[in-house]
Amino acid sequence: MLRFQQKMILAFLLFILLPIIILGFVSYKISSTTLQQKISSQTVQTLKAVDRNVMASVSEVDAFSDYVISSGEIQSYLNTNDQTSMIDFYNKQQAVAGMMLGNSQIADFILYRESGGATHLRDTQIPAFEKFRSSPFYQQIIKEKGRPVWLTPSEDQPFTQDKRFSFTLGRVVKDINTLNNLGYVILDVNMNLFDSIFKDVQEGTAYGMLVNQNGRIVYSLNRELIGKPFAINHFSDIQSKKSGYLIDKWDGEKSLITYMPSSFHTGSSSSSLMMISIKPWKEISNDITHIRNMTLLIVGLALIIAGLFNLFYLKRISLFIQELLKDMKLAEKGTLSIRMRRYKIKELENIAIGFNNMIARIQRLLKEVETEQERKREAQFKVLQQQINPHFLYNTLESINALASLNGQKDISKMTINLGKLLRISINGGYEVKVKDELRHVMSYLEIQKVRYDNRFSYEVEVEKALEYQPVLKLILQPLVENILIHAFDQDHTGLIKISGTIRNGHGQFLIEDNGKGMEHNVLLKLNRLEEDRPKHGGHGIRNVQERLELYYGKNYGLMICSSENEGTTIRISFPIQGDKHV
Repeated sequence: MLRFQQKMILAFLLFILLPIIILGFVSYKISSTTLQQKISSQTVQTLKAVDRNVMASVSEVDAFSDYVISSGEIQSYLNTNDQTSMIDFYNKQQAVAGMMLGNSQIADFILYRESGGATHLRDTQIPAFEKFRSSPFYQQIIKEKGRPVWLTPSEDQPFTQDKRFSFTLGRVVKDINTLNNLGYVILDVNMNLFDSIFKDVQEGTAYGMLVNQNGRIVYSLNRELIGKPFAINHFSDIQSKKSGYLIDKWDGEKSLITYMPSSFHTGSSSSSLMMISIKPWKEISNDITHIRNMTLLIVGLALIIAGLFNLFYLKRISLFIQELLKDMKLAEKGTLSIRMRRYKIKELENIAIGFNNMIARIQRLLKEVETEQERKREAQFKVLQQQINPHFLYNTLESINALASLNGQKDISKMTINLGKLLRISINGGYEVKVKDELRHVMSYLEIQKVRYDNRFSYEVEVEKALEYQPVLKLILQPLVENILIHAFDQDHTGLIKISGTIRNGHGQFLIEDNGKGMEHNVLLKLNRLEEDRPKHGGHGIRNVQERLELYYGKNYGLMICSSENEGTTIRISFPIQGDKHV
């Protein structure tokens, strides 16, 4: 179980340090991606410029070859095999070739006749015409029908026997009059054709190259790379022939590799070339490394601050909470003499003072409660001393009943029994009784009054069985019946009282009806409105029952009186059924 101090430190690390780490990591990733995109976009633009310059150099060589195959001397030589005219042609055209090619250099000039035989400028061994005709290079030249066909250094080069790296251009020489094939011109182009162009890509340790679809390097300023495979893990992305960039390892070093398809095509099956730029990642990630280092520095400072925060603040708060919990447990067990010490931190001092004041107030309240309880016990004891024992009263009534029965006084015996029933409900505790007990109480009262009034009235009771066991506020029927006996009947009038009980709309209801002299209209209004200026004489029983019903059940329940002069009175009592009682 972690202590409070440990929880606070953990919360600090989770809610402050962790977001800093996540923010640094996300910033590093976003900056890295943005830097890759920015540099790669710039590099693609540079590669496009390089590609245009490459095509310009290629076009110069192509233009020179156009000049060669259309010259009258070459046409004459191939038609007549005049060796002298060929040498004379070469001598005459050296200056023109130098101006057209510029920095491009022709390493060799080879001319094959359609009928066989070959002439070239350098004193080196070249393939015989029959071997040349059996090569794929010859087939591609024939297929292009006079258009230039290039071979890269990494491809099969039958014309560079001295293991030099060079580009080779071949074309068909057609008769300008008949368009028949006269022969084939082969130009051996030095590798430095593209050197000045690719130096624009080279910045620091970054460099560019040309790679074919088979993954072979066909050109690089570093001649040692030519012909070797471009060995990276994601070369398939480059083969898609779309511009893009990727991070991969080149020559054992993490590098940003930018690529785009080149407009320069060769005559082989892997004719599509890709312009590649390679930049070591460590040279372009200085800004990102700065973000990473700053994040680590902030995390380190946050850890130091967390340690100091724990030492000078959290530790004190933790000790305070531990002491507060200990004192609260002692107070819970009843030890109210405890007091918390003073603290230097203002907030903790205020809590300690509040706790001490609370304990002191609880002590005072407990003493007050103890004193009050002692007074109540003394008062209850005095009341009990003065109270008549109910059992003594019941036993006395039983003795009177027995004596009346022995002497043949049935009325006295009956009244004694009914009086005992009345006293049982009146004396017993509790506010509510069952409806059947409330009816028994009022019936006992009526039986006693029938003896008193010499049977000048009768009564009827009819209550639904479902209502008999419902609780109802006790002593609500007897005061109303007593009010009827006092005010409703004359001495020469034979009275009738009807009591009925039903359940309607989820509420209990009593109806008390009599055939007495009724009430005047203004008296009835005052009783129903419960006005305070009721008649000084009469109505006290009604008022008592109404007030008790409202206090116990709420103002939605109570009495409703209907009466007309000389036509009797009906009183309706409404009360809730079980859970509907207002508290």
